[in-house]
Amino acid sequence: MMDEDADAVAVVGIGCHFPGGEGLENFWRVLFHGKNCAIKIPNDRFDLTQWYDSDTRKPGKTYTEKAALIDGLNDFDHKFFGITEAETVNMDPQHKLLLQCTYRALEDAGIPMEKASGTRTGVFLGLMNRDFELGSVRISPKHIDHSYSTGLAMSIAANRISYTFNFTGPSLSIDSACSSSLVALHFACQAMNQGDCEMAVCGGVSCILEPTVFVALSKANMISPDGTSKPFSSKADGYGRGEGCGVVFLKPLKKALQDHDHIWGIISKTAVNQDGHTVSPITKPSMIQQEELLRKIYSTVTELTSVQYIEAHGTGTPVGDPVEAGMDSMLAMTLQNNIFKDRGVNVPLVTLLDPNSKLSSLIKILQDNSVEDHESKDESISTYL
Repeated sequence: MMDEDADAVAVVGIGCHFPGGEGLENFWRVLFHGKNCAIKIPNDRFDLTQWYDSDTRKPGKTYTEKAALIDGLNDFDHKFFGITEAETVNMDPQHKLLLQCTYRALEDAGIPMEKASGTRTGVFLGLMNRDFELGSVRISPKHIDHSYSTGLAMSIAANRISYTFNFTGPSLSIDSACSSSLVALHFACQAMNQGDCEMAVCGGVSCILEPTVFVALSKANMISPDGTSKPFSSKADGYGRGEGCGVVFLKPLKKALQDHDHIWGIISKTAVNQDGHTVSPITKPSMIQQEELLRKIYSTVTELTSVQYIEAHGTGTPVGDPVEAGMDSMLAMTLQNNIFKDRGVNVPLVTLLDPNSKLSSLIKILQDNSVEDHESKDESISTYL
């Protein structure tokens, strides 16, 4: 069926670095064993003694001291990518991770850099964290040079990939909060289908370097005190923050079949919408608009009956979880039977990776969608379901 879909997109390469180690094998190991990767935030990120207090009422303090962090955050072979050591100093670690994971995705796709060079390949990235930029504000003006602006700019995160690999398709970075990487995926598919590019790199990245977001989330009661998300559980008390990077390499399905590529998975349809003013406050998800989006995606009974698995956002918050649970119920009621083989959530294993969270979920599904939601084994499974 998918072979006949002119707009279908194939995922032919994957590169990633998530908590638990670089590469697909390490990511799979974390998922398979249900490992909780949240650790106490080390001093090389920021000084917890100045920012942490278990008293939730303390102003200017965060009540969590844990996050899921990657090893070797700044390990980077600048010579391999043709970047000077001086430029590397002012380069956001997110840019470094994206370059590394893009190379791994090309390698996984079996495409040498020389062969990819000069192709109309687009770059579509999702990122929102500006920790490196915030930390750089405190830098002494005498240390600012020509590489300072390019090392910080979110636009350059995508443009640097295009420059390094000599890709000539559209190149842009998108910030739509936690959905950033999936919105980037949507635009990547759209760009290929309308001929703006012949292939595409799609990625998401997040690095934790600054405490200010922790404080803001603590004051909003959105973050978990123990740094771990517990989606759809009665123990849910907010989400845990994490960092990492994931990149997928995309081709039109027909082209991938012609090239005899290894195909990790097929993207048959994507859609994007916004809540507008259907719900308040602005941070609350709208069940109305989520239902509208699902009806747009599954516009026929055939499409709806093909659903066998749902990957949830699963923040582990009393606001977000009921909305997602309601979406599951809506789909099931529409078909009047149990259509789902499983529901999956990455969050309890590696926490929420901010703009990269949904790309990590996509990569998990592409590897094997049989990984169980470990939180579903909890006897305190949510009363929301």
